[in-house]
Amino acid sequence: MEIINTTNYDKDTVLRFQRFNARIAKRVPWSTHALFAFLILSVLAGTYFAVRSHAWLYLVVLALALYVFGRRFYAIFIAPEKKFDQSSFAGLSQRYVFLKNCFTVCVNGKEDRAYYNRLFDVWETPDAFYLYANAGQAYIVSKAGFEQGTAEALAAHLRGRVEAKKYKVAKR
Repeated sequence: MEIINTTNYDKDTVLRFQRFNARIAKRVPWSTHALFAFLILSVLAGTYFAVRSHAWLYLVVLALALYVFGRRFYAIFIAPEKKFDQSSFAGLSQRYVFLKNCFTVCVNGKEDRAYYNRLFDVWETPDAFYLYANAGQAYIVSKAGFEQGTAEALAAHLRGRVEAKKYKVAKR
């Protein structure tokens, strides 16, 4: 039996993947969030201190630290949302057909074939499957886009086709 899915790359789908990829796959630690929050609070407190006591060098050091550490946070969590409308993902639709030994991906009439044994990782989330071709590229298969088959059928199919250590489930 073939499992067929069409995933529309709308803004919500792509941003959900990017946040997942940053948080889980690239493992952005909680300390990055804590450091960024601490720096913002420090800059706010430092601004008050600098204005009251004319300690401008302190404010410059804090602002520089915020810039250095905040760039990564901005690039991972804020910039993707701002850049989505200009990206090649806007309005993209991919059709997946999952076969016994491989799956095909059709984008704008061009068909590509991928093999399960060559997948780097497979992640199942409550909303989608992320099939990583390598550490930097993933196929997004939305659980809402099944034309034939179901998300549960695809999960069972993928578990049977990839190594157990490559199939991972994320609760959120």
